[in-house]
Parts: sequence; structure tokens; C-alpha cells
Amino acid sequence: MDFALQLLRLAGSLALVLAIFFVCIYGLKRWGYPLRKPASQALVEIVSKHSFGPRHHLILVKVSGAQSILVGVSPQNMNVLATIRDSAGISDDPANIEKL
Repeated sequence: MDFALQLLRLAGSLALVLAIFFVCIYGLKRWGYPLRKPASQALVEIVSKHSFGPRHHLILVKVSGAQSILVGVSPQNMNVLATIRDSAGISDDPANIEKL
């Protein structure tokens, strides 16, 4: 009887430790890490992404406020295709686009 009581106590302790562990994991997923920067303070932001195939993309990345970079991504490499400078956001004016 003594062995069964010890085994039950051990199983209960293990269940309690696992429950605390999973509650902590759930809390971190639900409310995020406290040391993480808010998204509004991010230095690099993906504005748009267009896929041409499973592993070929065009990505428009906003960097440091008034500058955007058009990047071509393939399985072999990444290429900067154009740099767009505009203080009021992205515009259709070709004068603001610098091809590289």
C-alpha cells in the first residue's frame, strides 16, 4: 500500500509540474514575450508580397520611414530591383524610383 501511495504522489506531482509548464507556454503564446518590440517601432516592414511561383517572390519592404525597396527573391538569391524614395508613402511617380 505504501508503494501505491508513493506512486500516486509522484504521478500527481508530475501532472502539477506539466500543468504549470503548459499554462506558462499558453500565456507566452497568448500575450507574447514582454521584451518584444511593438510592431510600430520596427525598422523594417514588409508592405507587399507578390508570388510568381512556389519559391519566387517580389517583396516591397519599407525601411526607415521614407524609403522602400523592391526585392526579388528566388531559391538561389535575393536581388534589390529598385529603391523608392517618397515622404508621403509609395506613389506611382517614376521620378521617385531609382533602378539598381
